Amino acid sequence: MLFLLNDIVTDIEAPEMRLLVRKAVFGGDVHGMRPREAMELVRRRLQAVHDRGEVPDRAMVDDLAALIIAKTGANAALFPVHDGRVAEARLTILPEAILDAVRTRLAEGRGADTGAFWTRAA
Repeated sequence: MLFLLNDIVTDIEAPEMRLLVRKAVFGGDVHGMRPREAMELVRRRLQAVHDRGEVPDRAMVDDLAALIIAKTGANAALFPVHDGRVAEARLTILPEAILDAVRTRLAEGRGADTGAFWTRAA
């Protein structure tokens, strides 16, 4: 399943399996989490990365995407940053073709105007 986290597209084959294998990364029982708790955990993780002036690495993106998919069913999440703070996520389900097109554009170095569909998504 393709997943868009802000402006990063990743492919998550088996989200629930990834959570089982990588549960130690989350530091708790992710299966018992409610969707809101999971989204807050993701927001805090992204805030920590933002505070360090970094971007999330591929493993982190995949872990967070797997958690979001498993808990919400969404295949896209936008965590806007306002005044240095990572805000609550906007979630949506985008057609796979759109996500594939975004992934292709990013791989070609052309960039993708993700804002165009985020304004319509929420």
